[in-house]
Amino acid sequence: MLDDLGRAPLEITANRYDFIFFDIGLTGLNAIDLLERIIAVHGHPPVFILSREFCFSFCMKAQKAGVCGYFQIPYQFPVLFRKINRFFAAAGGASSPGDGMTTGEPDSDVLGDMIRGTSIPMCKLRKDILSLRAHTEPVLIHGETGSGKDLAARAIHEHSLAASGPYRAWNASCITASLAESTLFGTIKGSYTDAGNSKGLFESADGGTLFIDEIGELDKALQPKFLRVLEDKQVQRLGSSQSVTVDFRLVCATNRCLQDTVASGDFREDLYHRLDVLRLDIPPLREHPEDIPLLVSGLLQTYHKVLSNNSIEKLQDYSWPGNVRQLYNCLLRASCTATGDVIYPDQIHF
Repeated sequence: MLDDLGRAPLEITANRYDFIFFDIGLTGLNAIDLLERIIAVHGHPPVFILSREFCFSFCMKAQKAGVCGYFQIPYQFPVLFRKINRFFAAAGGASSPGDGMTTGEPDSDVLGDMIRGTSIPMCKLRKDILSLRAHTEPVLIHGETGSGKDLAARAIHEHSLAASGPYRAWNASCITASLAESTLFGTIKGSYTDAGNSKGLFESADGGTLFIDEIGELDKALQPKFLRVLEDKQVQRLGSSQSVTVDFRLVCATNRCLQDTVASGDFREDLYHRLDVLRLDIPPLREHPEDIPLLVSGLLQTYHKVLSNNSIEKLQDYSWPGNVRQLYNCLLRASCTATGDVIYPDQIHF
């Protein structure tokens, strides 16, 4: 047992451990101090937390320290080691989190409250987002429905050169083509019945970030006008002959393969190449179920609920076709209907 503050680093240095299980209840010391000393050892093996209950505050501290996973006791060892093996497979066979995948790196801590999770996919996502901050080129986010593309777009904005500017978001699938044009370009009084002087999203995002979700649903008639704005940095409101110069960071998202949409003729190829400069992939929840306790911790705290161990197992064994959005709705439903403080498996309905 590495339960001595002074001996733990020496023990890790002298032995070649594949990974470390850190049991909060067995340290007999200040757990976070011991954990930080272990993580501080150069080339340390991956560290996984074991706990008999989910402790949100310790989990957040452990994430900042650089742990690679958080497991609750009791745990079936075949399941536990299957998850450990999946960690090493995702890490490409790395023997320690020093490959840049760990949350212990200072840059990764910056996004800890926005993009939660200690798994390899989520650590990579944080690093990918932060790698975009010094650039101004368009970003195209790929991700399944409900995976958190809007949250990633907001994180890109808040950690970019445009962070001090406005952030505007719009879903291209939620509005008719005629309204979409006035929403994007703005209007002048009299351009159509009841029209007034108003800025469109292009103008209102000037100096900041414009996020367009479901960009693949953008009406085909609007696509050449959209492309012209990106190329000329000029916008004309509907009914106006005057152009306004705009400068914004464009972030788009889609749950479709835009290349297939281009091939089918529903999306302009030149616009696609204009958007597809920097890429960001959002992992589906089924690829990082170990993050589920941390992802739902805020919701559970709001409703003063906790999950039983069997409930956590049930959540982690499900495939989540609707991703994090479905997870939140599932736990919200359980939190509202559970009569006690603990949510049990029979109260979870997918």
